[in-house]
Amino acid sequence: MISNTRAALLWLLAFMVPPFSYASPVKTEAVTGKNGQACVQYRYQYRDLAEQRRSELVFEALDEHQGKTIRKIQFESRAIFDESNPAEDNWLYRGFNRLHINTRESVLATQLLFNEGEPLRERLVEESERILRGRNYLTSAYIVPAMACPDYIDLLVVTRDAWVTEPEITFTREGGETESGFGLKDGNFLGTGDAISVSYANDVERSLVSYEYKTNHLFRTRWATRLYYAQKSDGEDTAFSLERPFYSLETPWATGIVTENISEIRVIREGGEDINEFRHRDRNREVYFGLAARADERFTRRWRMGVTRESDLFSPTDLTELGVPEDRKGNYIWLGMEGIENRFATYKNLNQIQRTEDVAMGVNYRFRVGYGGERLGNERDLIRYRGSYSNVIGVGEHHILQLHGEFDGRHYKAPNPVDSGVLGLEVNYNWFRDDQNRWYLRLRYDIGENLQQYEQLTVGGANGLRGYPIDYQRGDRRYVLNIERRYFSDLHLFNIVRMGGVAFFDVGRSWGTQIDDESNPHLANVGIGLRFSSSKTKVGNVLHVDLAAPLSDQAGLDSTQILIKAESSF
Repeated sequence: MISNTRAALLWLLAFMVPPFSYASPVKTEAVTGKNGQACVQYRYQYRDLAEQRRSELVFEALDEHQGKTIRKIQFESRAIFDESNPAEDNWLYRGFNRLHINTRESVLATQLLFNEGEPLRERLVEESERILRGRNYLTSAYIVPAMACPDYIDLLVVTRDAWVTEPEITFTREGGETESGFGLKDGNFLGTGDAISVSYANDVERSLVSYEYKTNHLFRTRWATRLYYAQKSDGEDTAFSLERPFYSLETPWATGIVTENISEIRVIREGGEDINEFRHRDRNREVYFGLAARADERFTRRWRMGVTRESDLFSPTDLTELGVPEDRKGNYIWLGMEGIENRFATYKNLNQIQRTEDVAMGVNYRFRVGYGGERLGNERDLIRYRGSYSNVIGVGEHHILQLHGEFDGRHYKAPNPVDSGVLGLEVNYNWFRDDQNRWYLRLRYDIGENLQQYEQLTVGGANGLRGYPIDYQRGDRRYVLNIERRYFSDLHLFNIVRMGGVAFFDVGRSWGTQIDDESNPHLANVGIGLRFSSSKTKVGNVLHVDLAAPLSDQAGLDSTQILIKAESSF
């Protein structure tokens, strides 16, 4: 079986397609505007906008109109299926279009950062595009000039709705474990952009029934909220949030309240076996306020301050064999700072199949540190810190390098001072051979200190090493290297399903303070896989079907591992 896998790997690595061609999606013609002005009328075919054959998309039609008065904003909300396309003009797809309620114009208008009568600022137009493309109920969004005259400009907001009213049936197989579920979800209830869902899921650890309501624009405002409840076989979850976030780079302030309570049984695995379990109650409450410190053409800087109460409570079950972690509580006041380099790029075939994707380029960081003493109800003084840093570097149209680091930890002062936390470092590299063929490399290294059993760093399953069961190794150190040869196909089955293929090599190891005190060897596997994504449903659902063969430490393992799982990216 391994030799067959290697053969498939070599076949996919050798497969190439000719270089692509590119044609401008914009057509123009001279017209006469009001008062006899000489104007330019822009004309587009939606498919020319959505199907540009480039890795990095650059749209420059607004560059020369900066500062002109926005006279009119028009909306073109396109149906899920394109009835002007003969492949989608049939009774079934027309029926789906009639059943679906398109996103209301007022919902789209609320999210724009500009208004009629204001001078055109290209930066706000581009950010409005990114906001709309980030909504699950839209498959694409473009804001383009409709007509440009010497003194004014008309803009056209072109969106295509996603099919987000759906029965949900899930089946996942990962690391030898199977998960299934079903439910009913509407991510754009009556065209309002609000999401509601009811679902049931069952896996090796628990079954649950969950209910959720979520919106990013409550009552057509900038406020966002989420209500969630799940009744589980081993506990229950509740979550509530009400926030006015930093919804744009120029938002002056933000505030919010977030609460979450999770109760469940934690199963600890190693070497493909269950070695311990215990009940874990995780409770978090946070109130914060944010203020924009500085916004210029290059950088946006913000301050946040807040109060957080968090607790992790543990108790044994009938199957507890290795004890339970100590309870951990922390109440603290914190101050944070974040920065965003105001550079963005638009790509296709990066993490999604044949979708337009926005990538934050340059430096982005977020840090915060908090302190809590006995007066806040702590048993001893606590310093709580967390943060992240990333730098995304684009070299021409064919290379993207991402450097990322994150840390999360706590320090308890005397008596018996102790530190616990995790530091993670990651490098991602994408090499675009052309608009369909890519090389992808990911190298990650994590180091932990005084980690609880459920916090330990593991490898196995979809967590880096696809040829091994979930949590096959664990410890307080971990490295994982993934090398993938990706292919984004032009196939569009029934004009609904996009396809891709991948050949991959994984190597990694987790070590240090293993529960069984045995030395963990390096692990490696090779494999091939298929990727499926619907062009008519929300962005972010990519079905992975992978076949992986372990190359080392194969004792007691199947010759191949089959993984079927929905992921947010390729």
